[in-house]
Amino acid sequence: MEPLQLPAGGKPSVDFVKQLQQSMLDASWKGVGALSQVVPAKLVTQILTKVSNILDAEPTLLEVQPSVSQQRVTVVGDTHGQYIDLCRLFDLFGQPSAERIFMFNGDYVDRGAWGVETLLLLAAWKWALPRNVYLLRGNHEGAYCTKHYGFFAEVMAKYGAAGKTIYKNMLRLFSHLPLAALVEAKVLILHGGLFRAPPAKTKGQPRPRCIQDIDEESLELGTLDDLRAAGKGGVDPDPDHSLAQLIASDLVWSDPSPTAGMGHNMLRGVGQVFGPDVTERFLSQNGLRLIIRSHEGPDARHKRATEQKMPSVGSGYSVDHETPSGKLVTLFSAPDYPQFAAEGEERYHNRAAVLHLSAPDYATPAVESFEAVLPRPEAAPYYDTAGGAADSEESTESMGRELEHHSSDTEQASPVAAAGISNSKQQVAAAAHDKPQQEQQQQKAAAAAAAAADGCQSHPLQQAAHSPSAARSSKKSRTEQGAGAR
Repeated sequence: MEPLQLPAGGKPSVDFVKQLQQSMLDASWKGVGALSQVVPAKLVTQILTKVSNILDAEPTLLEVQPSVSQQRVTVVGDTHGQYIDLCRLFDLFGQPSAERIFMFNGDYVDRGAWGVETLLLLAAWKWALPRNVYLLRGNHEGAYCTKHYGFFAEVMAKYGAAGKTIYKNMLRLFSHLPLAALVEAKVLILHGGLFRAPPAKTKGQPRPRCIQDIDEESLELGTLDDLRAAGKGGVDPDPDHSLAQLIASDLVWSDPSPTAGMGHNMLRGVGQVFGPDVTERFLSQNGLRLIIRSHEGPDARHKRATEQKMPSVGSGYSVDHETPSGKLVTLFSAPDYPQFAAEGEERYHNRAAVLHLSAPDYATPAVESFEAVLPRPEAAPYYDTAGGAADSEESTESMGRELEHHSSDTEQASPVAAAGISNSKQQVAAAAHDKPQQEQQQQKAAAAAAAAADGCQSHPLQQAAHSPSAARSSKKSRTEQGAGAR
């Protein structure tokens, strides 16, 4: 397994990206230690640094107008570290090219065993074809979720001593991801759902700094102009930390509802739920015909309360709201999800899907679905699937409190030393189960490095990950509700 390096000239060609894809696919069958042999830490850093700069130059709301030669836009939902299935997706539906745009709708990492490979492949495509590959932000692209759903421990297991720096660079890349994309001024693509507009500044009054400083019921539904003016959310979008992150937080965490109106997302403890009337108002006011969102897999839909039941996404796709102005649909692209389930937990064996938007209409998507690649390479989870970290049980309360030194969207320092980590030693040790002795030693070293890098084993967030009641009590309406980080 020869280590890869960038071609002469220092920029990846399409052929290089294809070679990277195959090399990482081969390595996934050879155990956790194989990735760093074919993709050295130096190459990882080169890719992350360059792509972070590309993303930084992109606006919060991408406005994409395909050229005559780019008449098809393929939209991909959550992939969640299921790299083998991502490779199958490309095999089935084609790869990015100068004639074809791919739009990835967030949640590239966590809960699957190959989040590093997934992120690196998509980043390499972005670098090679920046005007034909677009990466949007999901709720898992931040410090909070990646500490509790395995990605941090995965990075440390695969890159050891270099893992801390690599993780910092990944967080920097996440903070630069655009939040949404507008295709031909009629299709809006975003990860979670609709959002509120921040309160207007009152003359002579200081601007409120966090959500606790205002009456939330006074907030209005946001607009595309509000989204254009918004920041990207910093390290972890959280209005409890900074009101400037309100739109980013709502956008990556919110969910559609069958019930009219817009209100607090009780299931997740962050973001909003919104009904068909709100979708219709947003479509009408902004001249849209279609909203494509992701964020909910089959488990999320199954575990909703009866009064909040929505259509199944077992085929990878559902029409959630159909209104006079258009539709809101959910797209999920991780088949047989989640990869790891607690003992005795039901498996949904869902299919995944992609949407193709084609000229001249673009707002009438063609759906194609596919099944998971089985069997998958041997792997074990990097998070505790049985310890309360299931999506429907985790609380996201106070996720920004650990990051208070990040006071604006522009700060780049990593929260590695400040954020909490859940069970990093156990996660990495579990990933070594039944592996060769050498790999067990590598993962034990990674666990120790993860704990040393974090230095915060008793952070309140660790408790919150296992008990919604452990969340903060500073705002009653938020602390009485559990949250899910699907």
